[in-house]
Amino acid sequence: MRYLGVFISFFYRLYFGIIFFSTGLLFLPLFVIFVNGKIKYKSAFILKKIWAKIICVLVLIRVNVSGKNHFPNDENYIVCPNHSSYLDIIIMYLIVPNEFAFLGKAEVLRWPIINLFFKRGIDIPVYRYSVKRLKECLVLAENALYNNRSIAIFPEGGWQQREKKLRRFKNGAFILSVQSKKPIVPITFKNNFDLFTDHSDFGGFCRPGIAKVVVHNPVYPESNKEKDLISLRNKTYQIIKNELLDEA
Repeated sequence: MRYLGVFISFFYRLYFGIIFFSTGLLFLPLFVIFVNGKIKYKSAFILKKIWAKIICVLVLIRVNVSGKNHFPNDENYIVCPNHSSYLDIIIMYLIVPNEFAFLGKAEVLRWPIINLFFKRGIDIPVYRYSVKRLKECLVLAENALYNNRSIAIFPEGGWQQREKKLRRFKNGAFILSVQSKKPIVPITFKNNFDLFTDHSDFGGFCRPGIAKVVVHNPVYPESNKEKDLISLRNKTYQIIKNELLDEA
């Protein structure tokens, strides 16, 4: 039975990849034409939401969200989800109501279709191995917040391919929150790891199903002091960790 599961997962993963890139190619002319000028942020956000919806429908992923009313209505914010699957990014565009800049690892600049958004300033590449460029990335993100855009960043910075485990949070999102006085909105992707793992040897289990998501109450910084940064980070971590433990 295990080998049958691996076989089915392999072909589902292959099907998922075909759907992702074929729909992306269909949208590419729209991205090239409309992701420009003064309307580029809004255009990119709308097109990416439609693209994400089509992908989820075709790969038979249904999204069940609780707490969607927790997104602030009167201000922009910093979205902080746990990260364990490529589904996380796709689903984020289905549940976050505000247009946002996504902070993603600089390696995505090598990915076709996706790299267009980073090259045109819609999203922000994170150069994790250069302190200077990492600071430049935070400046760009802070400017986006001051220009009334929201920010989405995975505080773990990546994921463990073989472990359903919440990793230690990095400081970037919380530095932005403290400096800009914008709230953190924690999001828990409860079972994306179970739906679509990312094992490099294709041994990971993948299947259609219901992606369960919880949007938590926003967490506000109390001051611009370093101790508040640590408190904010730890509180956000604990909120997501507790929700994942409830799922276990």
